[in-house]
Amino acid sequence: HHLAHWADGGATDLDNGCLLCTNCHDDVHHHGWEVIMGFDRHPWLIPPATIDPHRRPLPAYHRRTLRL
Repeated sequence: HHLAHWADGGATDLDNGCLLCTNCHDDVHHHGWEVIMGFDRHPWLIPPATIDPHRRPLPAYHRRTLRL
């Protein structure tokens, strides 16, 4: 998913993209959710005000973590 859509001037490089599962991608495109890149370099989803009036970011599902 492009964080800043290419049609709105967003870059077409890896720093402007993130991987989302099908459900999260659908929520972003069709249900008023937004996606940002978090401090941890993972996508965070911002729900619409109808779900959370404070629009607190939530970590995206199916996150990969580095385990040593």
